[in-house]
Amino acid sequence: MELSAEQQAVIDAPLAPLSVTACAGSGKTFTAVHRLVAMRRLLASERGRVALLSFSNVAVDTFRRGYQVLAQTLPHGSGRSRVDIDTLDGFITSHVLRPHAHRTMGATKAPFLVMGNEPFLAGFTCPRTTFPIPITQVKVGIHDGELIFYYEYRGNVEVLDQNAARQVVFRLGRTGGYTHELGRYWCYRSLRDQPKVLRALARRYPHILIDESQDIGSLHQAILEILIEVGVKVSLIGDPNQGIYEFAGADGDFLREYDQREGVSAFELTRNYRSLPPILSLANHLSGRDDAPYRAAEHGMNGAYFIGYTERELPNLMDAFHAEVINLELSLDASAILCRCRVPCD
Repeated sequence: MELSAEQQAVIDAPLAPLSVTACAGSGKTFTAVHRLVAMRRLLASERGRVALLSFSNVAVDTFRRGYQVLAQTLPHGSGRSRVDIDTLDGFITSHVLRPHAHRTMGATKAPFLVMGNEPFLAGFTCPRTTFPIPITQVKVGIHDGELIFYYEYRGNVEVLDQNAARQVVFRLGRTGGYTHELGRYWCYRSLRDQPKVLRALARRYPHILIDESQDIGSLHQAILEILIEVGVKVSLIGDPNQGIYEFAGADGDFLREYDQREGVSAFELTRNYRSLPPILSLANHLSGRDDAPYRAAEHGMNGAYFIGYTERELPNLMDAFHAEVINLELSLDASAILCRCRVPCD
């Protein structure tokens, strides 16, 4: 795929924080890898490293393969190896949590992740007015700039007794244990409590590029804000309309509002290389965007279709789908109905 003018503008931008809002199918991964190579070329022999972070191991593997190929175009002495590609959680775990958080946690050993089925966790519960909850269900959020502990059940949020929650979190911390949620909490606390670690991390990684930035949750944002405060140039690329972690505080506002900050340059990727025009037209209508299709319209039964049904009518919908696939002489084995819902479904 040749680079579009919009993609080239992102890639050739100066070494400054960027906010790149990209539509679905716009080649975000393609652009991010090329931008990473361009950043390394601009940094030349500077010792600082560049981190490209995302939210899934699949994306990380794709980035690594892409960079390995494109990095061969970099001149010798440009520090092509001074690049780290990882998930955001993997990055903070490797550079903050495991090597340094034990001091803030009050532990005598390297921190370790608990999954919830460890027998010793039976003694780590947080009291409530009705029944206690296990430490693995304690969540951490930000309210008025302060960290708070809360519990969520079937979409209902209950703020916990902060003193009681803090005591059990710190008691687990002294053993070295942390959950996925509390790992981010201890990373945040460690960067605040250990300024030398923060300064060293900022010197080592003066530039951080984050893909799928619409999925940055409140705790992730709080950690990034600390790094931005000490001079790390953070660039974001993503699409607020594709957020899938809103339940974790990732509402897309960080990306949506990032370009309003001083020194942040705004870019857009508005060409969709993936979807046919009828699909993109519907997506534009739902999202309020005006993205342009790269693909031309195709003959045949394609596009977006709506069918209303009740749960009792679901078997009929399946039968109708099968019949239409056969009518179009398509393969049933290569056809599927995708369903996304909040409760388990067959």
